[in-house]
This record gives sequence, C-alpha cells and structure tokens, in this order.
Amino acid sequence: MAAAKQSETPGAATKPTVLMAEDVVLVRLLIADFLRGRGFQVIEVSNADEAIRVLESDFPVDVVLSDIHMPGGSMDGLGLARWVHGHRPDLKVVLASGIVTEIDAADAALLEGPILRKPFNHAELERRLRAALED
Repeated sequence: MAAAKQSETPGAATKPTVLMAEDVVLVRLLIADFLRGRGFQVIEVSNADEAIRVLESDFPVDVVLSDIHMPGGSMDGLGLARWVHGHRPDLKVVLASGIVTEIDAADAALLEGPILRKPFNHAELERRLRAALED
C-alpha cells in the first residue's frame, strides 16, 4: 500500500483539504500539483481502500475527489462515494472518469454534481471543488 501523501506547506491548516483517489500516478501528480497551486492542500491515495483509511484517521478532509475506475482495491469510486455517504455524510464527493457516461439516480444523488470528464478541464475542476466546499 502506498502511504497517503499530504503537502507540508506552512500555514496549510487554513487551506481546504482535498482527498484525491486516483490510480494513475501521472494523473494524480499533475492534478495534485495543480490543486496545490490553486490553494488546496491535497492528500493523495491510489484507491478507495486507502481513501477510507485516511477518512477513518485524524487527517482533516474537506472534500473527496475520486476517479471511478480504480483497480487494486475492494471498491471503485462509486463504492467510495457510497461509503462516504454512510460514514462521513458531512463530506461532498466529486467523481471523475474518462470512461463512464451515466450512473443511476441513486448514485448520482451521492455526488456533488455530474461526473467530471477526463481529461480534466482545470477551471471546471476547481469550480466544482470550491462549490462543494461552500455547500
């Protein structure tokens, strides 16, 4: 298991924290760097199981950003959204995918807006995360 990676920027306590679950390392690094540059603190994990371990720990998390398709764990991003809804209903979940086009209404109700399409539109990604934080 890869350890959760969190930025160690001084004064980061006032920054909103995004827990990002993404199995593709290059995508995870690029998006995490972008988000840090836009004022977010980012905790990086590679699958839903690692995300749940972070959410069960003392790490402060303000919003979850997850890919839907993530091999290497016991659940995908939709499963993670269901877990968050049942165990941490205070958190908003934003899901992303380069493959999925539709999900059922029950799962859609667990999410903050529609599924983000990959490759990411950076402005839309930031807008969606900030909107999730304001709700």
